[in-house]
Amino acid sequence: MYKKGQSAMEYLMTYGWAILVIVIVLAILAFYLPKLTKAPESCLFTKTDEFDCNEVKAAIYAETGSNNVRVAFNLQNRMKQSVKLTRILCTTAPLAEVKASDAELISSLAVAANYTVPAGGSRQYTVSCKDKTGKQITSQPNAEFKGLLVVWYNYENEVSAPVERQSEAVLTGTVLQQK
Repeated sequence: MYKKGQSAMEYLMTYGWAILVIVIVLAILAFYLPKLTKAPESCLFTKTDEFDCNEVKAAIYAETGSNNVRVAFNLQNRMKQSVKLTRILCTTAPLAEVKASDAELISSLAVAANYTVPAGGSRQYTVSCKDKTGKQITSQPNAEFKGLLVVWYNYENEVSAPVERQSEAVLTGTVLQQK
């Protein structure tokens, strides 16, 4: 009879320790997994031979007080000719729903001297981010952001055209607090 009790205790202790180890591993995963699965901060154009905005990390930030989301980025021209930018848009809308009418005109960004980006050159811009309805996006600091950065442009040396070229980048990162 004593042997049966000892056998039962050993059985319970073995499974008890195994369950305790599993609970500890799950607790550790629950604590660290959200940090490991966080989207990397990046700004990647779909056509890499046109523009780049990842050489200098883009800063996605919430303005103090209003929490309006803005993005500051460095746009590098990878083409072999100068381009004249006309509009820039940061949005969370799907690409199919992006409207040029929601974009900020370069002239409104107080960078009038920076319309043209020379071949191989770069310019820094800061734009507001909008949702698919065209309204300003607000967010708390440390929130995840995933959206698009869309640039409309024409070649500097082409005849004035009624059609603007478009290039888009996927923008991901953590929203920072404005200083």
